[in-house]
Amino acid sequence: MTTDAVMVPPAQRLTQGLRPIFLLIGVALAVAAGVGVTLWSVEPTYSVLHSGLAAEETAQVAQALDAARIDYRLEDGTGTIRVPAAQLSAARLKLAGEGLPGLSTGFESMSKEPGFGVSQFMENARYQHATEVELGRTIASVQHVQSARVHLAIPRQSSFVRDRRPGTASVFLQLKAGRRLESGQVAAIVNLVASSIPELDPSQVTVIDQQGRLLSAPKANSDEAQRDKMLEYARNIEQGYTQRIEELITPLVGPDGVRAQVVAQVDMSTTEEAREQYNPERQVVRSEQSSEQVSRNGVNSTGGVPGALSNQPPQPGVALPPGAAPAVAQVGSVADSNGTVANTTSTVLGPDSTSKQSTRNFEIDRTMAYTRQPAGRITRLTVAVLVDNLRMVDEAGKATETALTEQQVEHITRLVRDAVGYNEERGDSVNVVNSSFRSEPPVEPGELESIPIWEQPWVQDLAKILGGVIVLLVLALTVLRPLLKSVMEPLKAPMLLPVTAAAVDGRAAVQSANPALAYEQQVAAARGMVAQDPKRVAQVVKTWVAADE
Repeated sequence: MTTDAVMVPPAQRLTQGLRPIFLLIGVALAVAAGVGVTLWSVEPTYSVLHSGLAAEETAQVAQALDAARIDYRLEDGTGTIRVPAAQLSAARLKLAGEGLPGLSTGFESMSKEPGFGVSQFMENARYQHATEVELGRTIASVQHVQSARVHLAIPRQSSFVRDRRPGTASVFLQLKAGRRLESGQVAAIVNLVASSIPELDPSQVTVIDQQGRLLSAPKANSDEAQRDKMLEYARNIEQGYTQRIEELITPLVGPDGVRAQVVAQVDMSTTEEAREQYNPERQVVRSEQSSEQVSRNGVNSTGGVPGALSNQPPQPGVALPPGAAPAVAQVGSVADSNGTVANTTSTVLGPDSTSKQSTRNFEIDRTMAYTRQPAGRITRLTVAVLVDNLRMVDEAGKATETALTEQQVEHITRLVRDAVGYNEERGDSVNVVNSSFRSEPPVEPGELESIPIWEQPWVQDLAKILGGVIVLLVLALTVLRPLLKSVMEPLKAPMLLPVTAAAVDGRAAVQSANPALAYEQQVAAARGMVAQDPKRVAQVVKTWVAADE
């Protein structure tokens, strides 16, 4: 029996030849991805140590970290230095111990030996530089100030008074984000610098911020300075009333359940008034004086006030008829401008006469008043209060909201009026509105201070490690396992099936005959092969299936 072999198609042989190369490339890519994921997962989290440093300061910080064997990363362009989060505290302590960052030192440099041959000019320059650094450190401790630099211009003192020039100082402030200094804080910085330098006037100190705004006024009594003081005074009044209202209403509606705004109209003008009033209806006798003069038989008796009346000669006597009364003559009543009243009375008794005179001094009620109204008088208050609904938690732990009743709103309105000193005569207005504005339930203070667990560094590191492990498992199951299985299985060549000479002749005849008939003959030949040696046919089929995969 002669045999022949069933040959593998050329395309299949080419695929089988390139398959090992593709397998090796896939394995290399999978290994590279696994190594990258592993390095990423085990890499520590870096935190910012310092940012915005100069080149010299960055170099010094880098040298200190290298000496301490602390890993760091330097970002180009920004000068930001990052270190592992676990070593952040150690790095800060190390740099603080060496006085970094910062090239400038204060009076610490004065303790160092200046060296031999240092001139007086260099000594003065060192002292001035140390003073500038110390002032900058002190100013940087002020609230809302991130950093500060001070520049002093101190002229050389001259022995001639006419040649002396005043010194000047400039202060540059780096304020924190979103912060602004009040005029009182700026004035405090100006006086601090002026008090630290001998014979430096506060008007010669200039203060600016990082945005180029002039914070120090040229003159304390200028119109701009007075306007700023007025605005600050009104703002302080409004903030005080607002805080007072919120502290008073918060216990009734719960934390963060009230919003208040106060607008105060303040009269900053100064008024002086002098007034003098007289009340003529209220008179009081201050003093009284009286005198009497009697003349008998034509002879004046001694008495009375000396004057023209007492020096007149007596009148001739006239005999009165029987039963006649003596005549009484009213001489006169005189009052001067001081309230003095003089009454003069004369009685004529024939040859005898009597004269009486009295003087009274009156005090008129007089009131003198001097009134001075200082600046800062509140002319009107407008108060607006927004109160949230009442929130209650039942036994099941479910939070419910309840709107305030009209009686409760009126009660809160009375409290607000009493808190701000409501005065209807000056036109004050108080408006209280109840509306729900809190979208979340109140949070306990302890919960606000605690950091969520997913934001903690150790959780982030653990998540990175777990993520790397998951990625490696996915690569191993989806890429490496099929590739290794294909590499480990030997490439089995297709088995050569023996065929008889008749089959060969039949195959040749089929090729020259009808194609449909040839297909039927090939199927019949295949069935005959299966019947002759089923194991070999099964092995060939397995090889074809593996090649297709």
